[in-house]
This record gives sequence, structure tokens and C-alpha cells, in this order.
Amino acid sequence: MSSIQSSFPKEGIAGLKENFRFDFISGFLVFLLALPLSLGIAKASEFPPAMGVLTAMIGGLFVSFFAGSRLTIKGPAAGLITICAGCVTELGGGPEGWHLALGVIVVASWIQIILGFLKAGSLSDFIPHSAVHGMLAAIGIIIFSKQIHILLGIDPSTLKGLDPIGLLERIPDSVMHANQPIAIIGMISLIILFGMPKIKINFLKKIPAPMIVLLIAIPAAFMLDFNTTQPAHALVHIGNFWASVGYNPDFSAITTFVFWKYVFMLLAVGSLESLLTVKAVDGLDPWKRQSDFNKDLAAVGAGNVVSGLLGGLPMISEVARSSANVRFGGRTVWANFFHGFFLLVAMLLMIPVIEMIPNAALAAMLIFVGYVLASPSLFYKTYKIGSEQLVVFLITIAATIATDLLIGIASGIVAKFIIHIVNGAPLRSMFKARYTLKEKEDEYNLTIQGAAIFSNLMGFKNAFNQLKTGKKVELDFSKAKLVDHSFMEFLKHFEEDYTHTGGTVIVKGFDRFQPFSNHPLAGRKVSKGYEPLEEELTHIRGPLIVNGFGRVQLALLFGMLCALPLLIVGMSKTEQGLKVAQQDRTIPLEQVAHIEVLLLENRLAVASTLVTPTPEVISHNTAQVEENIAEIEKTWDAYMANHLTPAERTLAEKFAANRNRFVNEALKPAVVALRADDVREANNIVVRKIRPLYHSVGEDIHALVKLQQEDFLAHRKI
Repeated sequence: MSSIQSSFPKEGIAGLKENFRFDFISGFLVFLLALPLSLGIAKASEFPPAMGVLTAMIGGLFVSFFAGSRLTIKGPAAGLITICAGCVTELGGGPEGWHLALGVIVVASWIQIILGFLKAGSLSDFIPHSAVHGMLAAIGIIIFSKQIHILLGIDPSTLKGLDPIGLLERIPDSVMHANQPIAIIGMISLIILFGMPKIKINFLKKIPAPMIVLLIAIPAAFMLDFNTTQPAHALVHIGNFWASVGYNPDFSAITTFVFWKYVFMLLAVGSLESLLTVKAVDGLDPWKRQSDFNKDLAAVGAGNVVSGLLGGLPMISEVARSSANVRFGGRTVWANFFHGFFLLVAMLLMIPVIEMIPNAALAAMLIFVGYVLASPSLFYKTYKIGSEQLVVFLITIAATIATDLLIGIASGIVAKFIIHIVNGAPLRSMFKARYTLKEKEDEYNLTIQGAAIFSNLMGFKNAFNQLKTGKKVELDFSKAKLVDHSFMEFLKHFEEDYTHTGGTVIVKGFDRFQPFSNHPLAGRKVSKGYEPLEEELTHIRGPLIVNGFGRVQLALLFGMLCALPLLIVGMSKTEQGLKVAQQDRTIPLEQVAHIEVLLLENRLAVASTLVTPTPEVISHNTAQVEENIAEIEKTWDAYMANHLTPAERTLAEKFAANRNRFVNEALKPAVVALRADDVREANNIVVRKIRPLYHSVGEDIHALVKLQQEDFLAHRKI
């Protein structure tokens, strides 16, 4: 063992002084990785992009001081994209869906805190590993199904309402209609992300691949003049970030099924993924320090409460950034703190630069993350562990893609139970750990009976945790009928940890079993012709444990889950009376937002025609421009029929005057020039008229949209 590994790094302020150089450098490098990923995850989750950075900021600057793990990085995760996006969409979409989703996050986070104090960190053991990996693989496929279109430059608004299967079916059409400049940047970004791991140059290996993508994508977008030649969805839009940070959640949907469905999904999937990451990173820790899972769960919950209140996404202990932190040499929680500190600096000083990032580059990063979650090697590794693992894995993937995460993970668990019953697991052992324990002066004899599987693993863990270190432990499986992969993994870690503390572990009885594969941690069932004998059970001394939870804990947990909706439901009643007023303000907001989109479509139609001025393109795009002009006039007349405040009417009259000039002096002459096949004149009109005249039009319509949004939110917060 090296001298570094021989003593643990100090904690607290002493740890900051001792390990400042290591944690500061690692925090900076993780920041380079976290910034683009946080933006991309938030955008894919239907949240404002910068809110992903806010989440990671809180995870670093706040959660670091309470976390139960030392090397994990807290922030938004790709694994929650599907849940967050689904939550925003099902709760109305847009700003309204975002605010209602924040209410879901806050409620789920308070439950997460309570579960941490109830020591529910071991609940992650109840989900079989194959179902967990299947869920994550399905999330990877879903991420790919959406982001491949963004990478090709397709307008995200045209994809709304499509499920993952519909999005996958739409890929050939998106390839045929790809926006070439955007798609080129996206494809180059993908090549960099997949190619970087194969480069053996030490200097380049230390630079996070996403940062190299940005160093190429931002200048490329600048040289191609994306600000003026491409639609608004081509670049990241931050806007007034600091003005958006404040009290944002809306609890008015708390009495609905959709609200509580997503509370449960965020709570279950977020907690599970976070706890699994903590467990994995403990294995990477050079000092093999053990994290406090319950403390970390409560800390993540506290961070999620703050994030949800201020407008951010839910956070977890994120695996890619956490493993990078270990690789970059992070030693203590201060590395997570510094990663959050650098994100804060970026949002104070670098927003103009961030808004030059092409969304295609972020889509490429998310596609790469999706590939990691659902890589072909994962399918093969699952099969190598055992065919029954692959069956559960595939069922979870199929059910998740076809329905949602909740049904997907439930399908995987049910499939696992069925497989265990078919393989001989006694029904009375499905949820209860059955064993006998005999203790001598310097030796334990623990006999496993029935089945040792994922659903009773917490009960076995309770027994193993009470074994004193430094003794000889004899584990006898001769009276068991089935041992699954989850238990085999736990047994492997127990052997490593117990022998590390000076004890001895002897396992016997596996000669009677038939493994499901040649993998050393494969599940196994008793061989045909052998029936294990069972004896009366003598449980370990101590309080009665039901699958790892004491009666008091179970009662508190059940009572909390029943009472929490009643405690919060009153919050929604005060808001229900405002719904009529909110709906009245929704109509003009939708009208001006629709006009803004149509204006951008017209600019895009002219610009794309100049790029490919074929007769077919000219005919199609100029007709589209004229249709949009007519649609804008119709929508504008409807908007002006609403009750407008004096400020609204003044701004509306200003927009109308500027728009008339823009249409008559710029847009219509450009259409005439294009139809005359005078591309040079059309290009001159774009430079001399469309660009300068659109500046005022764009500012006016954006101001109208912002005014309507503020009015809409004001009615909600009265």
C-alpha cells in the first residue's frame, strides 16, 4: 500500500488545508465536465437550460457540507431526464409545467429527507440489479430517440407529443431534412466524444471531452453566424438567469394523480440511482472509505428542496462526474464544493459565452451519455451473468420504452419474482430472511435457509452487520434452495470488507448448487435430486426486523406517507380560485408566443432558401413565408381583441408599426427577388433590410412575450 493510501485524508477545514491542491484542481476539471452536461440535461428535461447549472451549483456549494459520501459529485442526472420531461409535459408544459414540476420536486425531496433519517438508505437493495440496469438502458435509448433530432437541427417544437417509439420512427425523416450546418457541428461533436477515449496522449486525456467539444463548437457557430443565419433553437438561450432564480414551485396540482405519480417516480428512481452511485464510488475510493448512505440520502434530499424552491432540477450523486472526480485526484468533499464554486463564477461572468453554445453540441453529449447507459457491451455483460438476468433486463427496457419508468421497473421486479419462484424459491422466503446463527467465542456459524435474493437482502444485511470484526465466519448454504446475483454481489463485498478488518470468511455448501452461468457472481439454484433439509430457525438477537426495517421505523414511514398529502393539500386550495384568471392570461401569452415563432420561421425560410436556392425550395419556402404572414395577421387581430393594459397597448402599437415596415420593406421584397431567381438581390435585401429591421421587431415581440409571462405569473402568485 502506498504512503498516500496508508492514512485517510483529513475532514473539514483541516482537510481543506491538507488537500487543497488536489481538490481544487479536481473540482475545476469536474466543472468543465459538469457545465455543458448540466445545460444539456436541463434542456432535455424541459427545464430552462441554466437551471441545470443552478442544481449543480447547489449540489456543490450547499450539499457538500452535509453529504455522507466524500468523493461523489452532486448534480442533475441524465437518468432523470425522462421523468422530469414527462412531469413538465403532463402538468401542462412550458413555464406552467415547469413550476408545477418544481412542486413535485419539493414534495419528493422532503420525503427523501425523512427516508434518510429513517435510515432507508438500504431500500436500494430491494430493486434487482438487472431491473436497475434495464431501467438505465431504457433511459439511454429514450435520450437518444429525442436528442438525435436536435443534433440534426430539427425544431424541437415539431417533436412534441411523440413517444420514444414515434421518435425512433421519425429518425429517417429527420436525416432527410437535416439542417446541414447544425448537423455538421453535431456530428463532429459526436466524433470527438467517441474518439477521445481512444487517444493515448496523456495531456489530452486530462481534458474532459465535453470541454473539447465546446472549444470547437462555439467558434464554429460564431464563424457560421448562427445568431443570424439559424433559428433560435440552434443556440442555448439563458436570458436573465439571476432574475429567474427565486421562489418558483407551484403546488396547485397536488390533489392530482399525475402529481403523486411523479413524486413517487422521482423519489424512487432518484434515490436509487444516487445510492447506487455512492456504492460504486466507494469501490473506486483509493482509501476504501465507507459512506453513510442514510446521511447522504438526507443531504441530497435537502439539496433537492433548495433546488426545487429556486427553480432547479432534482439532483443525485452523479456517476460520470463522481468517477471523473476520483480519476482527477479528488480526495474530500471539497472537490464537490469547488466544482460548485466554479459553476457560480461561470454564471456570474460567462453567460454571453454560454449562449454561443450550439444545442447540437449538447445533444451530442447527451447521446454519448445515452450510449454509455445502453451500450451493446452492457447487454453482453448481463447475458454473461446469466440468461435470467438478460430476460429481466430486456423486459424492463421494453416495458419502460412502451409505457413509462414506473411500469418498466415494476415489470422487471415482477419478472424477477416469477423467475425466482420457477427456480424453486419458497414463498415464505420471498421477503423474509431465514437463517440460524450460532456464536462461539471466536467464531460465527450462519446457516442460510430458503432463498437469499434481492427482496430479502435487507434482512440478511441486518444479520451480517451485527457480526463482530476479527472473528471467523462460516457461511453455510447447504440448506438453501436459491441464491441470486444480488446476494452474490453482496456476499463478495462482505468477504472483502470482513477480511480487510482481520476476520476470516469460509463459504460452504455451494457444491450442491448449479450456477446459471460461468460468471463467478452468477445466481445459482440447488441441483436436481438434492433437497436441502431445513431446521427450526433461531434468529439473531435484537429487535424484530422486517426486511431491514424495525416496527417503529415502519410505522413512522407509513404514517408520514399517509399524512404528508393532507398537510400540503391546503397549500393548493388557496390557489384554485386563481385558475380562471390564469387561464384568461394564458390566451394572449399563447398568441404572442405563436407570433414570435412564426417570425423566426420566416427568417429561417429566407435564410435556408439562400443556402439551397433550387426551384423546389424557393417555391415551398416563399409560399410558407406568405402563409406565416397571413397567420401572424390573423393571430395579431385576435390578440388585439383582448383586454390590454395601457403598457401592453403601447408596446403592441410599437410592434405593429415596426412589423408592417419589416414585412413591406424587407420580407415581401425578398420573396419577390427569390421568385425571380435573383439570389444576389435577395441576399442584399437580407443584409440591408431584413437583419436591421428585424432587430426592432424581435425586441418588441420578445418584450410582449415577457410582459405576458410576468402578468401570467403575477396572477398565479396573488
